[in-house]
Amino acid sequence: MLDPNYVFENFDLILNNCQRRQININSVGVENFPKIYQERKKIIQQIENLRNTRNSLSKKTNHSENDIIEARKIKTEIQNLEQKLKNIEKKYYEILSWIPNVASKDTPIGKNSEDNVEYKAWSEQAGILSKQAINKAGKVQFLMPAFPKFLNQLSEARDHVEIGKILNIIDLEQSAKVSGTRFSYLRGALVLMQNALHQLMIERLLSENFIPMIPPLLVKDKALFGSSHFPGDKDQVYAIKNDNIEDNNQLYLVGSAEPSLFSYFQDKIIDQTQLPFKAFALTTCFRSEVGSWGKDVRGLKRVHQFDKLEMNAVVLPEKSNEMMEYFLSINEWLLQSLKIPYRVLSMCTGDLGYYAASKKYDVEAWLPSQQEFMELMSDTNTTDYQARRLNIKVKLENGSKIIPHTVNDTGIAMGRMLIAIIDNYQKSDGSVEIPKVLHKYMFGIKEIKRE
Repeated sequence: MLDPNYVFENFDLILNNCQRRQININSVGVENFPKIYQERKKIIQQIENLRNTRNSLSKKTNHSENDIIEARKIKTEIQNLEQKLKNIEKKYYEILSWIPNVASKDTPIGKNSEDNVEYKAWSEQAGILSKQAINKAGKVQFLMPAFPKFLNQLSEARDHVEIGKILNIIDLEQSAKVSGTRFSYLRGALVLMQNALHQLMIERLLSENFIPMIPPLLVKDKALFGSSHFPGDKDQVYAIKNDNIEDNNQLYLVGSAEPSLFSYFQDKIIDQTQLPFKAFALTTCFRSEVGSWGKDVRGLKRVHQFDKLEMNAVVLPEKSNEMMEYFLSINEWLLQSLKIPYRVLSMCTGDLGYYAASKKYDVEAWLPSQQEFMELMSDTNTTDYQARRLNIKVKLENGSKIIPHTVNDTGIAMGRMLIAIIDNYQKSDGSVEIPKVLHKYMFGIKEIKRE
């Protein structure tokens, strides 16, 4: 959440930011925040003044009857004001919880995905295409001339669902019987390929001092609120019936390792020497995907259960943009190693996603069978928004305490990465080559063929 003092002092900017981010704030009464802020501040001052008066009375060696009456009166007034403060703070924090992070100055202004800006792109044939080259070539189709190899095969290209069935590596029919739609069974070499992707990434991240972690997959609402998946995206989260849970806690299945990884520092003070703290985790994730529709729900693209390798960092405020670019470089290294053509989008204000985001990149892979790009990774700078909600602080060398910044990145969305590999490495007979960089993890398998 944002600093309440900052919100009050820059309220016009806050309202403008909400408008640019396409967030409807009328239902929670955000326009009333300045009034509530001042009223809360006034009551806190009144309580403080009364406590000071009470303390002065208590220091007297001899108490008159009037002193006793006055002390009782003050006690009642404090109790009444504290109840009033409690009622005001409920609305005060509710409003703050719905105010999104301020978009960075270099975030493009726009309403939706059509206004996202192509930042860079890569193909094995063309190498890196700069922003300048992209601007000359235009939007969305700028990569097409770089892919004659794929364009020539479009009439033959099959999607991952068809290939998965041909090769018996994806079974959607049986998973529908067992669990319903938007679940899957992965089989054989495809499972090994997912493990190979994990091993490739582990080697890179361990060499650069990331800490591997296995976090809880069930978390309390504080973790989801702290990472700003609550209240805005609550309809995407599965709640667990709490009848048989210790202490009757309400727990939720995570849609990413991010809430539990950052909550590792919840209510803690980190020493500056521990920063930057870089961690990664491969977890099974769960999302309701309410509101998704059409071809996006076919196959592995938008499912209720999926595996994801998440990269997270806690850094000093002045280092968060640098960390964001560093995470992006790892995304690009992975896709270039796999020889998967991709583009990087700088997401506009109206398409930043969840409330914590201040700046965001999406990395999208080219799918020859669909003649379109598919989102693979997201790289997000959330500034101090999540750390403030989670009450994370850093103790500096001079002894002062500050709120750090957090940066998160989808290192590998496994299901979607498998789609990208199948789509780009398919052969005319329906078989799929294994990217060379994965061979050493594939137990001698270099190609997935019909059984």
